[in-house]
Amino acid sequence: MALKVKELYWLIGRKSPLSLENKLLLYKSIIKPIWTYGIEIEGYASKASQGILQKAQSSILRMMTDAPWYVTNLTLHDDLQILFVRDVITDR
Repeated sequence: MALKVKELYWLIGRKSPLSLENKLLLYKSIIKPIWTYGIEIEGYASKASQGILQKAQSSILRMMTDAPWYVTNLTLHDDLQILFVRDVITDR
């Protein structure tokens, strides 16, 4: 997933000219399927794996929105209407 984010940084990064809607579309169509596929293959994810995935997801969302440090991850997820990793795992 990290390699794919590096490849797409020029599109979803802080200085990208794309709109937030387009950045979210790229996230949902390219990045999210990578880690959800891994969850479906494994059938479950340990608490440590969930934490790693959640940290990566939150930093990608923060990068896409160029949110300052004091904006909470809960606020980011709520505003962008993106589920937390644990909620996606529960749904699957």
